[in-house]
Amino acid sequence: MKFTTAEALYQKAGGKRNGLPAWCYKNSELTQLEIEEVFLKNWNWIAHVSDIPEAGDFQCLNIANERAVVIRDNDGQVRAFHNLCRHRGSRVVAEDKGHCNNAIVCPFHGWSYQFNGELKNISRPKEFPTLDKSKYGLKPLDCEVWHGLIFVRFSGFGPSVAQILTEADQEIGLYKIADMESCGQPWHFDFDLDWKTITDIDKEGYHVAMGHPELFDLTGSSYRDEVLECGLSRSQGSFKNRRAKTPLVQDYIATLPVSNHLPESHQHLWIYWGMFPGVVISLSPDTVEVYQIYPAGFQKSVMAGACYALPDQRPEMQKARALSSAINNNTGEEDIRLVKWAAQGMESSAFDEVLLSDLEIGICAFQNQLRELIPVMALDQAPERGSLKQVNQQLLLRRKTAEIA
Repeated sequence: MKFTTAEALYQKAGGKRNGLPAWCYKNSELTQLEIEEVFLKNWNWIAHVSDIPEAGDFQCLNIANERAVVIRDNDGQVRAFHNLCRHRGSRVVAEDKGHCNNAIVCPFHGWSYQFNGELKNISRPKEFPTLDKSKYGLKPLDCEVWHGLIFVRFSGFGPSVAQILTEADQEIGLYKIADMESCGQPWHFDFDLDWKTITDIDKEGYHVAMGHPELFDLTGSSYRDEVLECGLSRSQGSFKNRRAKTPLVQDYIATLPVSNHLPESHQHLWIYWGMFPGVVISLSPDTVEVYQIYPAGFQKSVMAGACYALPDQRPEMQKARALSSAINNNTGEEDIRLVKWAAQGMESSAFDEVLLSDLEIGICAFQNQLRELIPVMALDQAPERGSLKQVNQQLLLRRKTAEIA
């Protein structure tokens, strides 16, 4: 794996260590541009193959005004569509997760679709002019299954998930995620704040020592953040020969059995792989957790995920999974508190900028990627109301012209 340095990342940020300007966290025009240029044009995780094991099983993802549904067809293939009926635009499946018996039936007027997206029937067809059914199927979305994880992309084009995660493939492949099953209930948190407030905290481990007592007890000073030259982020902490102090962590370390599918090098590691803009794959010897952070609208954000594990009925493994889940849950609750504090601080008249350390390179790398797509975010002051998108286009054109020259 090819890692970059703090010096290189901050140099790319113009030598600055003050992160994004305060206005970037409270501008509705910017949020809309982020949705269009960042989230709809990049890959979003939606489910694991075990979440939709049978034909007709489906799962949904809503990002702002866009709705996606992935469903397994009668040939066993995973397909993705806009969750949008071609008749009046209603969602064709009403629940976030479920099963369709013989067809996808719109709950509004009863139009039905095959699991491959083709229009099957319309209700009261004599009341319509003659339709070419081939033109009224569900609109497909880019869909990719990578190590059993299902990703969708609403628009745009670019590298596949496999290409983006090339550097992570070998390590993540050790965990046999495609063979895993759901382990516990999925979780979902809604926030009344900008999505980047959450991501900024999630991208750095500098706060672990103070903010996460149990996680720090597990990994100690071995916890570190790394950024690869390809843009992926990676964090890891080891608990090998760790002398923990808290009962929960002591019990986890003492209970955890050998994971036969992993080499010795990964028997005592907790690892976090991050893919822009908001996907995280968290690896531990007992379970894998996948989650993502995304905007639901202006000052509306979501952080949602689920855990997966290989079939293993050993009592000690079952107990270890419960203990690691408790550590993760406590860490998550602590992060929620920190996110809310950070968001509240940004509302203060005293807040103008931050100062990033070499331990917060994950934030810098993430924000560099944002500025690459949306250069207006590098401006110290917000453009005049109503002009942000135009100013951003001008900056993109200026950059392209400079590159040609």
